[in-house]
Amino acid sequence: MRPELADEIEQFVEAGDLWHPQQLQTMVDRLVAQGEADDDPLPATLARHLGALLVRIQMGAIDDRFAKDVEGVVYPRMWKVMEGIRDGMPDGELRIRIEVMNRRLARLFADEATS
Repeated sequence: MRPELADEIEQFVEAGDLWHPQQLQTMVDRLVAQGEADDDPLPATLARHLGALLVRIQMGAIDDRFAKDVEGVVYPRMWKVMEGIRDGMPDGELRIRIEVMNRRLARLFADEATS
C-alpha cells in the first residue's frame, strides 16, 4: 500500500469521519480505486470492512455503547495499518492487521444482533 494512502487514512481518522456516511463512502471508494490502480488487494480488503460498517450505519440508529465499541476497534486498528504502511511492513503483516479489525467488527455486529 502506498504511503500517501496512510496519510489519507490518518486524515479520515483525525477528522472523526467514521460516523459520517458520505465521508465513509468516500474513503471506501478511495480505497477501492487505489487497490485497482495499484493492483493491490489490501486497500480493497480494508474498503470491504469499512463498507460493512457503512451498511450497518445505513440500516438505522446506532446506540452510543455500540458506537464506542466500534470506535474502540476501528481507530486503533486503522492506526496499526497506517504504522505498517509507513514502516514498509510486508503485505502479509498488513493483511493480518486488516483482518484482525474485520474479525473484531464482525464480533461486535454479531453481539449487537443478539442483544
